[in-house]
Amino acid sequence: MSLEIGPYVVDSDTGNVFKKRVAMKWGGKASQLFVLLLKSAPETISKEEIFKEVWKGRVVTENTLYKTISKLRQEINPEGVEIESVFGEGYRIITTEPPKSQTQTKSIDKKTIAAVVIGIAALLITGFFYHMQKQKRLMAQMLVLDNHLAVTKQAFISQINRRNELGTLLSTRFELKKEDSWEKRFYQLHDQMNDQELFLCQQVRAYTDGPLYESNLAILNLLKGNPEIVSAVPLSQDLISHLTLWLSKYSRVFKNSNKMCLLYVGVEDGAAYPSGFDELVDGWIEKNQ
Repeated sequence: MSLEIGPYVVDSDTGNVFKKRVAMKWGGKASQLFVLLLKSAPETISKEEIFKEVWKGRVVTENTLYKTISKLRQEINPEGVEIESVFGEGYRIITTEPPKSQTQTKSIDKKTIAAVVIGIAALLITGFFYHMQKQKRLMAQMLVLDNHLAVTKQAFISQINRRNELGTLLSTRFELKKEDSWEKRFYQLHDQMNDQELFLCQQVRAYTDGPLYESNLAILNLLKGNPEIVSAVPLSQDLISHLTLWLSKYSRVFKNSNKMCLLYVGVEDGAAYPSGFDELVDGWIEKNQ
């Protein structure tokens, strides 16, 4: 038996999804999630059940689920099919028509068609469509921001490991003053470093010159080009100030000196990285999925 919703037909035996007899190439997880939601319609499915059935108990982050749902919504929303978030319960699939089997069809008379057309027109007139499109665009930008933040965080952690390793080596040959910053220590000792220490110094520098610079620049451009993100996420202005100073210091100081291994902008500069910003972005995505 096959199931239908909107223009989509699902073969429940094979799990294949078709639209006008053309197979949908959504990817395995997206197709499995679509079939699972449709089989359970109109009931709501919890996140836990989705992880169990689609990812077969494999440990994945909730962000993986959010991205899969976002991908599906981009495909099916224009066709009048929606994946609805039910607070505290999970997700369900809805449409202007109920899911039906091929053997169970329901005729729609002209009055019903006219009522549906009038209803859609009214929603368009009141700006509903515009609001939905704007929200989708904001979600897409938030997911891009979340990805850049993840890259920055991982690069920063990896850099700290190399920084500490270099600091340990230098401490066996030199007295490192506690009041000096890591930037100052490495800069002052650069010309006295041996080959092993210089190698680590260049590794530390590579993180700043590569993923940290690229991601910080992308994040700043994203925030400046999307004021709706700044309005939606508190601390955005603080992050803009932090990244503006960081990039200025990068271009005016770091790039002009091979002695610098690190580049930090913190409390002493009056623009520390806003603690908790990453969690605020994750929270917004979860709330608006």
